[in-house]
Parts: sequence; structure tokens; C-alpha cells
Amino acid sequence: MTLASGITLDDTSGISFIEVDNDHATARISLYGGHVVSFIPKSDNTERLWLSPHAHMDGKKPIRGGVPVCWPWFSDDHGRDKGALPSHGFLRSQMWKIAQSEASPEGTRIVLCPAFTRADGFEHDSDVQLTVTVGRSLTISLTTTNTGVAPFTFNAALHSYFYVPDIHHTSITGIESDYTDKNDNWAVKPAPSPYLIEGEVDRIHSGSDKTVTVNIDASPFTAVHHANNDSVVVWTPWQGAASITDMDAFGFVHMICIETAVTKGHTLAAGASHSLTQTIEPLH
Repeated sequence: MTLASGITLDDTSGISFIEVDNDHATARISLYGGHVVSFIPKSDNTERLWLSPHAHMDGKKPIRGGVPVCWPWFSDDHGRDKGALPSHGFLRSQMWKIAQSEASPEGTRIVLCPAFTRADGFEHDSDVQLTVTVGRSLTISLTTTNTGVAPFTFNAALHSYFYVPDIHHTSITGIESDYTDKNDNWAVKPAPSPYLIEGEVDRIHSGSDKTVTVNIDASPFTAVHHANNDSVVVWTPWQGAASITDMDAFGFVHMICIETAVTKGHTLAAGASHSLTQTIEPLH
């Protein structure tokens, strides 16, 4: 396949990466997992995604950081027993291929497809595409199509890890919906105001808040726009990072996960499609 201008492939490491370099930004996408690992807008040359320095980059385990793709379930779907099935589904641990690429003055568009969409725990006929558009902003859209004759239900998430200079000087605005607290036996609580990160957080906000802003010292830094989601997830292991083998013990200082998610189950009729979309906009 001929790649659009501004796109190259890097095969020098254990897995293949798509490198994007256009007038607006650079980006790096792993074909293992269909996983965006870097987005640097040229307006300020500041990375917006966090990638663990200890992330597995050999195609043997999911990558810690960037934007993992969760599908067709999210986490363990509120404790539903999936036995030995992988957390967050099976798309983030398989090879993807480039289906389309194009360049325009507005940016670079790449369409990726996974090797398969049918496995233990999800045996429905479906098609999945991940569309990544790199311009002044980064837009990622996960499209699920029911190619069978019967409806099915799925969950999904774009599990984005955002870079911040210092979590102790970071706040979040735009989340107003209540959340269930995984760290407190799924208790339902109101969104904090102001929304500061002061310890371990694992929250599923039940609303489809459309724009969430990450602020540094009260100044807007990154806007996260959501579409076709039913939840916004906020997560950090805080000092628990020390027990995660592919994280640095102090890595939590420079990251916060704000995830565009479907956690309540979306049912697709035969022939129907759903596109879960996140746009990451640098703010200055």
C-alpha cells in the first residue's frame, strides 16, 4: 500500500510504528494494539500523551500509556466474571493493519483495522475500524459495525493517558455528572468541585460530559472532547504505581487518565454502526 505524504513506517523496534509528521503536529501510532502513543502539536511542541518509560514495546503485552483501545468490554464490566478473559478486551493485544491513509491541508487521516473481532467472550459478527486524524487536534474514532443478522451489546473506551507537568498542580473542569467509585465499593458520589487529584482515583462518571479540560496551575492545557459516549472515566494509581511493573514508582506525577467510554452497554442492531470519538485539543 502506498502511504500518504507525511507518513512513514518505523520497523526498527520489536513492533511497527506509524510516524506522522505534517504542518500541524507529529504523532506515533503502534500497529500493535492500534495504539496512539504520542501527539505533539507544533503550536507549542509539547507532548499531550503520557507513555510509561517501562511500557512493554515488544508486542507481548499491552502498552502502558498513550491511548489504549478497549473493546468489546471495558475493564471487567463492573465485576461480571469473565474468567481468564483479558481485561479491557482483546483489540489492544493484537496486530492492526493500515486500511487507508490520506493527507490534506487540515491534517493526516489514517484508518486502521484489527486482525480479528471475534474471540472468546464475544462471538458476534462485527467490523471495527479506528480512524486517527492528526491535525491541530488529534481525533480518534472507534467505529463498530454489526455485520451479522442479530443485535449485540458491547462496551468500549479510548483509555487516554494525558501528560501533565505535575499532578499536584493539575485540575479538571467540565465533569459535572455523578460517579461510581471503584475504590469505595461502587458508591455513587457527586463530581468534586474543584476537581483536584489528591490520591488514587478510579471513577466512572455516568454522564456524557462533552468537553473536559485539563488545567495546569488553573490555566487550560488540554481539552478532551467526547462524542457518542455514555461515561467519562478518570483514573490514576497514585502511589500504587509502585506496584505496577510497567510503571515508574513516581510516574503518577506526570499522568492522568481521562477516558471516553461506553460502560453501560450499547446495543447495535444488524447493519448499524457506532463511533466512539475523542478529540484532544491543545490549549494555549
